[in-house]
Amino acid sequence: MPRYEVEGVQKAISLLRALARADRPLGASDLGRELGLGRSTVFRLLYTLQLDGMVRQDEETKKYRLGPDLAALGRAASDDFDLRREARPAMEKLAATVNLPVFLNVPGAADVICLEHVASLNVVELYGRAGSTLPYHACPSGYVLLAFGPPERLEQVLEGPLTRHASATPDADRLRTLVEEVRRTGVAYGRDDLDEGVSSLAVPLVDSHGHPLASLGLAGFSVAFDDRLDELTEHLRAAAAQISEHPHPAVGQGQPTPPGDPQ
Repeated sequence: MPRYEVEGVQKAISLLRALARADRPLGASDLGRELGLGRSTVFRLLYTLQLDGMVRQDEETKKYRLGPDLAALGRAASDDFDLRREARPAMEKLAATVNLPVFLNVPGAADVICLEHVASLNVVELYGRAGSTLPYHACPSGYVLLAFGPPERLEQVLEGPLTRHASATPDADRLRTLVEEVRRTGVAYGRDDLDEGVSSLAVPLVDSHGHPLASLGLAGFSVAFDDRLDELTEHLRAAAAQISEHPHPAVGQGQPTPPGDPQ
């Protein structure tokens, strides 16, 4: 089967994702080391993206962050995405009820992507802001999206590398077991899998045909989950059922349809 990927575009997207993950501006050398790209390649990508407003460079430090034009594109995409807009009221109600931040996560090519996030006034934020990413193998939302997504996604993740983030980060065998448990129970719970002392809970969201399209999750310090798992699971499932009543297009299912053969 012919391949239609454009390597330069893939590298540019990887660079943008690296900047999105960072909590500070990054230099070209930092980006090159993280992505395994040569310095000249990174400079050419950054220069091109800067011309189009997708990244910007600090005049003093010479480091880069995401640019205003990219933010505008992101806002336009978010405003046009029914799932995020329709999920927000139920997420706000859930956050107020359980006093924990709520996350709406969708599958990305390499990581779980936070599509929407509702903060809690009573809890320190751990994984805030829409657009952030999490590893599939080290968070309950990842377990949900692996359990109810296409089999190829799970196999790709199992091929690794499965970076160890905390004491309970699963290895490949444990991850397979977790995914099977989530398929059976419909809920995923994790403790010390991504960060020590942090717990998360997640359930799937489905479209009007019952097809999985996202995960809805709670995350916070583990003491906020102790002796409350049944209660939190009940509230989380109720919110997911409310959101899932709306018809949504499937999110992140399958691969892009290749374009027609070049003429």
